[in-house]
Amino acid sequence: MNRVIVVMVLALGLTACKDDTSVSQKAGSAISGTAADFVAGLGEGVDKRMNVTLQADPGLAAHGLTVTLGKSRGMGSKEAAVYVVADKAFKGKLVARALDADGTEIGRATAEVEFAADDARYVTFQFNEEMDSQLVRTYAVVAR
Repeated sequence: MNRVIVVMVLALGLTACKDDTSVSQKAGSAISGTAADFVAGLGEGVDKRMNVTLQADPGLAAHGLTVTLGKSRGMGSKEAAVYVVADKAFKGKLVARALDADGTEIGRATAEVEFAADDARYVTFQFNEEMDSQLVRTYAVVAR
């Protein structure tokens, strides 16, 4: 009963103001805007949580390679993806070492890659099932 009275008062107030927008339209707009902001914020939060800290071996630069971004594949995943930019052609092996908070290696994965000059893409590293990915704080990447 109280809700009906509140809705009627709001409707009368809007009518008195000569507003062409209905209460339901205004409520819907407010709710959808808030929901969109929430979803966008949630997506950004998830995206940032998936980012990982990278340590690039100085030898990468000698091969013309740069790593710019690392992402885990989600909670409990044994995969990590690293974005690699190649200034010059490279064919070989990239090694990612998973390091815990103390800098101790707790996992290692390799990926055979081939880049053309001025090439870039994500390289996915698959770690052993035994590795506890929740302990990983940094991925150290080297070229061989």
